[in-house]
Amino acid sequence: MLKTKSRQLSFYSSLYHKIPKNHILKRINSAISLNFVNNALKDNYCTTAQKKLCK
Repeated sequence: MLKTKSRQLSFYSSLYHKIPKNHILKRINSAISLNFVNNALKDNYCTTAQKKLCK
């Protein structure tokens, strides 16, 4: 399983490095942090697999 996981990471990495450094999404990613969104919305999402147990 570790081989598969590292293989996926290298696949993502190889795709990421094919995107030009000046691409608009890379520029936005380096300029803006959206980490606060996860914390602001965490109460709106279910953490269990069974949605009927969620609010």
